Amino acid sequence: MKNSRSLALILPSLLAAHSVGLAAQNGPVFEEVLVTAEKRTESLQNLSQAVTALTAEDVENRQLSSFVDLSAIAPGVNVAKNEGFKTVITIRGIGNEANQNAIANPSVSYHLDGVYVASPFALQTDFLDLERIEVLRGPQGTLFGQNSTGGGINVITKAPTFDEIYGSADLTLGEYSQVKARAAVNLPLSDSLAARVSVMSNKHDGFSDNVANGQDLDDADSISARAKVLYQPSDTFSATLTAQVFDEEVNGQAQKGIYDPTPGARNLAQDSLSSYELESQLYSLTLEWDLGAVTLKSLTSYQNDDIAIQRDNDRHDYRTLPPFFLLQSYFDPETNEQKTTTQEFNLISNEPAFGRLDWVAGIFYLDTEVDISILERLDFGFDGVFDPFTLDDIYAYGGDVGFISDSKPERESISLYGQGTWSLTDRSRLIGGLRYTEDEVYSAVTNFYGREGTEILEIESEKVTGRLALEVDLGDATMLYASYTRGFKPGGSNLTFGREAVVSPIVVLPVFEEETIDAYELGLKTDLADGRVRLNGAAFFYTYDNLQYQATDPEVFQGGVGNIPESEIMGAELELGAFLSDSLIFDARLAWLDTEITASHLALDNVASEAATNALLAQGLNLFSPEVERARAAQIADVQGNELAKTPGFTANLALTYSHALAAWGDIEGTLSYTHRGDFRHRIFNNPLTDEVDGYDTVDLLVRLLPSDANWRLELIGKNLTDEDGINARFTDVFGVGATGDQFIPPRQLMVRVGLDF
Repeated sequence: MKNSRSLALILPSLLAAHSVGLAAQNGPVFEEVLVTAEKRTESLQNLSQAVTALTAEDVENRQLSSFVDLSAIAPGVNVAKNEGFKTVITIRGIGNEANQNAIANPSVSYHLDGVYVASPFALQTDFLDLERIEVLRGPQGTLFGQNSTGGGINVITKAPTFDEIYGSADLTLGEYSQVKARAAVNLPLSDSLAARVSVMSNKHDGFSDNVANGQDLDDADSISARAKVLYQPSDTFSATLTAQVFDEEVNGQAQKGIYDPTPGARNLAQDSLSSYELESQLYSLTLEWDLGAVTLKSLTSYQNDDIAIQRDNDRHDYRTLPPFFLLQSYFDPETNEQKTTTQEFNLISNEPAFGRLDWVAGIFYLDTEVDISILERLDFGFDGVFDPFTLDDIYAYGGDVGFISDSKPERESISLYGQGTWSLTDRSRLIGGLRYTEDEVYSAVTNFYGREGTEILEIESEKVTGRLALEVDLGDATMLYASYTRGFKPGGSNLTFGREAVVSPIVVLPVFEEETIDAYELGLKTDLADGRVRLNGAAFFYTYDNLQYQATDPEVFQGGVGNIPESEIMGAELELGAFLSDSLIFDARLAWLDTEITASHLALDNVASEAATNALLAQGLNLFSPEVERARAAQIADVQGNELAKTPGFTANLALTYSHALAAWGDIEGTLSYTHRGDFRHRIFNNPLTDEVDGYDTVDLLVRLLPSDANWRLELIGKNLTDEDGINARFTDVFGVGATGDQFIPPRQLMVRVGLDF
């Protein structure tokens, strides 16, 4: 029913041997790429939504080793580290501004081989043995679990085959004592049983130095492993069992305080030691039955992420700051464990009903539990020493202790969904889909180890979302589409919240509300010059209701998630690929974005509130005095007219890929890539002192030699060749002392890699 065309801009890396088809008269052309962006295997260029597909060759040529590397590689995508141990993905201005709340959903959903991955800590894992990455831009209101208001990222790993024993291995050596080893092997065990095993070890010294205590930060020391077993006794049934683990133990990420006077972006001074440990596990079982007219699929998963962090929460050394400038703070330790179970069933039509209707229907269930323990130490003596404290000190609101909490939030969600594509004519199609979601959050919250006792917080959400789109073929290689999508993200409960409005107004409530997106999009996908040029573009307009963001209350230690009533987003994206010659491909991915909070909303910037707090503490007032609360409340301001967070106005990625035969030597290939990420505001407060983050530009290069009649390869890799000190992320802690720190992109790295295929 649908034309066979590919969707997003695909950059073939190996011109003759991989993603490129050869036309008899016109030379190389862009080929069809199949993806599963709408639950069924389809040609990407035929889907009426903006999707960027990155093949395994693209991942290698661009040196995409983790989610952070996707920034600007897909148009409108910004990926930022947060707190040094979280990853926040923002697509078209929709991100996760409630990321310090463990039960709040991310706005961009992550799926691994079709399985929804719930924990934000899982985004810290490394890419391993991938088939492709699909980046879906725009709300996913119908087909994907835990509806996403920003978009979705589907990571597809390589599957076992029954062909033969084969595999690959490589070793990368580079600056900062980098040693990265990878291996993958395919094992056909019988005519109906096959396995694929992949492992990776990644180590390097830190990119940054803490001159105050001698630690090196931004180091790496991780192990990744995955085993996939495929059982296929017949052409109509298959079962795939996957086990994946990731383990990392390092000093942690460098977050340089914005007032740190230490010279050099890669040097900082912090008095407290830091550490970071993550163990991430995912086990899944996918069953698939071909029933003739339909395919039935079952996806079951169990996920467990365990993380422990110690960090200097004020991000400064007290000896470098004026007295009473910033209250010293240390998190010792913070632990999070998240356990998740998911189950999904879907039916996919293999034959069009009534000769015109392709359809997908399904049910999705999620149960996730988070166990959180937080202990913050505060230096009320402003002497650089965190004095011991007792339980009596806590009950008496004394001692060098700050925010202490134990909480166990839980989320349970179930959804029913269906989507169909009706062929109106041979050249036009109408797509409609609906999703019904019931979502419930239950939290047992104990703050200050009994100071306020244990409270039970609950919130429920019911929502119908969906999608309507019209596709029109303007020619054999051109499609125009228009779509409307409603996306939804459920609400949740806060760890802390304002309690009394006697002294000041309550800003943070016990629970926060669901957020919704109404998205309108117009897009064009076309192949030109007999397939030698591919041009895809989209323009969109969003109305954004109840944006969930990290808020602060005038009452000390009471922060959480609030809702901004209304915002608007508009933008445009362009993806262009062109064969400049039979050996040279040019690729461009551009995005323009404009965002604004359009309704009045009173919010408290914790940077301003903590400054007011410290000023009164310096005068000898008690932290919990009414005067402190009134001073904090005086900083409440209207955020209407501000830009949304982490939304660069312009991003661009340009690349040239070249391939040339060296006679008897073999083939040489190279990819030169330039990335620009524009400046942005890192929070919705748009505070000129803390929130303005400058843009940056990077240049990367990969050169690969493939000898003739040999199964080995040699690669020279250069990342960030101009050694740009770009800020990947800025973070301001809402639960701590309001300190702000920068996390920089990695410095210049020169590497050499030797690989072997067998």
